[in-house]
Amino acid sequence: IFFRPSSSPVMLRTSFGGQEVACCVYNASGPRTNSIEALAKIGESAAGVILAKSATLKAQDGNPLPRFVNKIPLGDDACQGSVNSEGLPNHGIDYYISSEAVEKLTSYGKPYIVSLSGLSLDDNLEMLGRAMQVDGIAGIELNLACPNIPGKPTMAYDFEQMEKVLEAVTTHPHFSAKPLGVKLAPYFDMPFFDTAAKILAKFKISYVVCINTIGNALFVDPEKECAVIAPKGGYGGLGGGYVKQTALANIRMISLKLAEHGRPDIDVIGAGGVASGTDA
Repeated sequence: IFFRPSSSPVMLRTSFGGQEVACCVYNASGPRTNSIEALAKIGESAAGVILAKSATLKAQDGNPLPRFVNKIPLGDDACQGSVNSEGLPNHGIDYYISSEAVEKLTSYGKPYIVSLSGLSLDDNLEMLGRAMQVDGIAGIELNLACPNIPGKPTMAYDFEQMEKVLEAVTTHPHFSAKPLGVKLAPYFDMPFFDTAAKILAKFKISYVVCINTIGNALFVDPEKECAVIAPKGGYGGLGGGYVKQTALANIRMISLKLAEHGRPDIDVIGAGGVASGTDA
């Protein structure tokens, strides 16, 4: 551990996926990243990266409202909690890779990363091909972890399918044009960490993100005697302060297992429950 004198500024600069960033903290791809205007607010902040909403091939409205509840108090020393079942509302990939979006969001002097969450492998490959060829986009996040699409399983829990997807993505003709990271679902059973890392280690990905929300939580309004969100019978993904310890465990275990499988070069990014420097 390197101890700095108290008079020295805190160093937040880091790198991942082969790119330098001025601040090690940046946004997750979530409810407040859907529009250029929302992403511009991140650009105006001290965040080190601008990460767009996970995109589908075509625009979609997502799940019925209400679908997002945040600012759930968890005590003075904890990040507030949230629950959502958004269902990937977004403007479609062409919006996030448009010249308007890229020019605006790169003007802040920080990496602009596009997130992909296609409804099929063909959709992901089509979006990957488009995004990889756009100048100004610093990298791609492949989201294999969304738990809130009715009728669609979480890809990161189907290891056979996850391997097939990564095989197809990493052999795409434009794959090497930009760094690619993979967003993972939270794992809870020790053998799952090893299986996931073993699969990831086979492919030339640059980084992984741990974690997405913990799926299928149920919050009930005691006065209305119904779920606080409407989609999926009220089931949604837990985020914020609820998931920090699970995220920490996933970060540590995936890092250790990637090293065991010969890939300590894959960077691991933590997501979930960060509201302060102490959390980070």
